[in-house]
Amino acid sequence: MSTSSADPRVVIKIGTSSLVDGGEPAGVRADGLVDTVVRLHAEGLRPVLVTSGAIALGRAAMAGRVPARDAERQVAAAMGQTLLAEALRSRLADRGLLSAQFLLTPLDLCRPPHSDSVTRALEETLDAGLVPVVNENDAVMVRNNDVLAALLGGALNARLLLILTDVPGVYDADPRIRPQARRIPVLAAMSTEVERLAAEAAAGPGSGGMTAKLCAAWIATRAGVTTVIASADEPDVALRAVRGEDVGTRIHAQPRPGRPDLHRLWRAFSQPPRGLLLCDRSAESSVVSGEPLTLRQIRDVRGEPASGTVVDVVTERSGVIARGRTRVPVPLLRPGVAGDRAADETVLDQHSYVSLMEVH
Repeated sequence: MSTSSADPRVVIKIGTSSLVDGGEPAGVRADGLVDTVVRLHAEGLRPVLVTSGAIALGRAAMAGRVPARDAERQVAAAMGQTLLAEALRSRLADRGLLSAQFLLTPLDLCRPPHSDSVTRALEETLDAGLVPVVNENDAVMVRNNDVLAALLGGALNARLLLILTDVPGVYDADPRIRPQARRIPVLAAMSTEVERLAAEAAAGPGSGGMTAKLCAAWIATRAGVTTVIASADEPDVALRAVRGEDVGTRIHAQPRPGRPDLHRLWRAFSQPPRGLLLCDRSAESSVVSGEPLTLRQIRDVRGEPASGTVVDVVTERSGVIARGRTRVPVPLLRPGVAGDRAADETVLDQHSYVSLMEVH
C-alpha cells in the first residue's frame, strides 16, 4: 500500500515503558521515535505524537519532594510535562522540524465548542508543517493517553492510530505461559471475544496495559480509524504499519455515517466494563431503536457497577447487546429495590451507550 493513497494524518501514541528509562527519556528510543517522524514527513504524511511519561519524569525530577498523596501524580505530571515536551522539541529541532505542545483532556475533543476549537488548532498546526506533541493534561486529572489518542484520531479523521507499547501485539493466550500462543495479526473489528482473549493473554505483570489499548481501539475503530497495536522496538514499525504490512495487530475501522459521536464513544468505551446488566428481551428492541434503557428492563446485576461506570447490557438470547455508562447508583439497579415509582427511571440514556448487536 502506498503511503500517499489516503489521508496523510497519522496519530502515534507511545507508552511510558517505551519512552522513559530510569526517570529520563530513553535516548535511543526517543531518537528513534523522532527519526520515524522525520521519515513520515518525508513520505508526505502528517504525524501527531501522543506521549506518555510525564508523571514518571516528574517523579524522578522531584526526588520525593511531594508526598505520595492524592494529588502527587498531578504535581508530577505538571513537572514532567515540560521535561517531556523539551526532550522531543530539541530532538525534532535538531532534525529541522518544529513542534507544538497540546495538553488536552477527553472533553476538549468531545464537546463543542472546545472540540471544534482544538480540532481547528491541530489542523492548522499540521498544515503549517509542525509536529503536534500531545499529552493528557494530567495536572488537571490523571486519565489515559491511549484513549486520548483514539479520540484525537477520530477528531482529525486520521488515516491510522498506531499504539506503540512493550508487547508485539494482541495474543490469543499469555505467551509467557504458553509458548504456542500466537500473535493475532488482523482483526476485522473489535469485539467482546477479542477482549476476553486479550485479558487472558495479559494476565500477570508487564502486560503493557492492553486493556486500556483495547478501550482505545473500540473508540478509534468505531470512529472510522484503523488501529495498529505494536511493539515500539519493531524496526520501521510506523512506516510498515502505514503501508499495511504485517506488524503488530491491525484492527480495521468500521464504516460510519458522517461525523463520529466522540462523546458517546468516550462514555461507552473509555473504561472496561465493571459489571453486567442482565435485561429482558425488550432491551433488544430499545437498543435497535436507540431508546433509553430503564430499570424496569433489568432482571439481574452482575458485579458492582457504581453510578457513572461502564457496564455491558446482556440478554439471555443475544449475549452482549450494548455498552454504556450507567447513571443510576448500584443499590437501585437491583431488581425490586427501586420500587414501582422508579421502574421507568433511565439507567442508560440513548447518548450514553453504543449498540453491540452486530458484534460478539
